[in-house]
Amino acid sequence: MLRARSDAEVRRARALCQEYGVSLGLPGARPAGRPVLQIDPRGLRALAPEGGAWRAGPGCLAGELAAAGLDQFAEVAPTCTLADWLADSRGWPTGETGASGVLEASVLLADGTAEALGPFGAADVRPLRSATVQRLVPALFQLAGGQDAAACLAQPAWPARYRLDALQPREPAGVNLAHLLLGHDGALAWVESVLLAPAAAPPPAASGSAPAEAARLDARVRALFDPDGVLAARAGSGAVGAKGRE
Repeated sequence: MLRARSDAEVRRARALCQEYGVSLGLPGARPAGRPVLQIDPRGLRALAPEGGAWRAGPGCLAGELAAAGLDQFAEVAPTCTLADWLADSRGWPTGETGASGVLEASVLLADGTAEALGPFGAADVRPLRSATVQRLVPALFQLAGGQDAAACLAQPAWPARYRLDALQPREPAGVNLAHLLLGHDGALAWVESVLLAPAAAPPPAASGSAPAEAARLDARVRALFDPDGVLAARAGSGAVGAKGRE
């Protein structure tokens, strides 16, 4: 377990993991045929106002975020980290990830690319800087326009883990690439910071088995983000509990 104190430390760890065939993940990340370096983000707790919102590091605790007026954290266990909340939160109905309050996410991708994910298209005020993401985004939109995605989009509760419905939001919301990380279980990117606006708490995730289309979609999304398996998903979910639970 590495308790990171800076983004640079995580970036060095990722490079070493890739070099030596080790996966990197949040606490609780499960091995998938190779060793896993778990990174505790609680040393990364920067929290500062930014243009009427809050920029928060992945180790910020839900109690701190709720105290800052971010109501979506009011009923979350106060010691839950932002990284765990983002990895677990998936209850928004299909096409309604905009209700999360997530405005932007600065991320470290599996190949070492650092990028800011946020509004895309007409609302985009920060163009994509990296060749990796310039290749990734069209491929994700192609997936979002396919038959498997159409089957998932037809359901009121998004059945897949990875929120590809963020690319097909319900009007008047716009596309926001950061919403792809909602409920991602730590498997799509290492999150360095998130820009948050106050929002309502997410509804409970719908129960029930996911259709085959959802499983295929998840496999393809993950392969696009991390074809070499550098990032490890956590073992199960549920790190985000109600207040008073760990």
